[in-house]
Amino acid sequence: MLNFQTAVADSVLSVQLAYYDVLLAEQQIVVNEASVNLLTNELEDQRRRFEAGTVPRFNVLRAEVAVANARPALIRARNDYRIAKNNLSNLLGYNLPRDIWEDIPLRLTDKLEARPYQIDLPAAIARALEKRTELEALRKGEQLQRENVVTSQSGYKPSLQVYGGYSAKSSAFDNDLAFEKHGWEAGAQVSWDIFDGMLTRGKVQQARALHERSKVDLDDTSRRIELEVRTAYSGFIEAREVLESQQKVQEEADEALRLARARAEAGTGTQLDVLDAETSLTQARTTQIQALHDYAVARARLERAIGEDMVSAASP
Repeated sequence: MLNFQTAVADSVLSVQLAYYDVLLAEQQIVVNEASVNLLTNELEDQRRRFEAGTVPRFNVLRAEVAVANARPALIRARNDYRIAKNNLSNLLGYNLPRDIWEDIPLRLTDKLEARPYQIDLPAAIARALEKRTELEALRKGEQLQRENVVTSQSGYKPSLQVYGGYSAKSSAFDNDLAFEKHGWEAGAQVSWDIFDGMLTRGKVQQARALHERSKVDLDDTSRRIELEVRTAYSGFIEAREVLESQQKVQEEADEALRLARARAEAGTGTQLDVLDAETSLTQARTTQIQALHDYAVARARLERAIGEDMVSAASP
């Protein structure tokens, strides 16, 4: 049962990560579509200005190149979205109809968001060492191996067999075939192997070696789980700090784009300033959704490392 709960927890984590990958891919499509739309609007604006004779042909060409460079990212984002939905469907055990080609009709209702989560490292390690089913299964195994040592030592001790019952039989020395003897019978037998060719000693040594190995496995797994918690905690701290550092970047990038356009309209700025601002805005949006995704993934990994998800996994 403990091993089953471990498998359930691992499956839950895999589904969570695949779910967040779908949300990330979906948001990447939105960001890249917005980038293409911004650059397309800039291209149309430069074309109108060129037709009016206020800008050279070079501005139009540079805007066309910017649009062309932005389209592959959108194509890749759409492909990542299709692949992410396929992976999630596979983890959920869906048998997809064969007539579904590219886009799986799977729509997720959640959005990438940063839910507050606070935990200190010593408490996380203590909770993991207490709740992780892998350790509990190894503890059960260590107890079984300890009992096997006691069982193997029974070869050094005498064996007592007691029997009793009621029987009826006919005598082989009586001419009357219908004659039978009835009665109770009971008895006891004691046996003690004085010398068994060192068989019992070998069994005891083997049982003790297996017991020592079970304790080593328990200690080794405990250290591995502690390392896993420390690594997951460190990754969560990194994801949280990156997310906090990106809170106002998108607003600043929007304002920088607005100012770049205003300067270009007033003749004090250049088209390159506008394109750079649009690229920075796209990068800020991409970094923001990636930070949200990394935060959600890091939290899921930390919860799995400390065994919090086993509360739901162990329920009927």
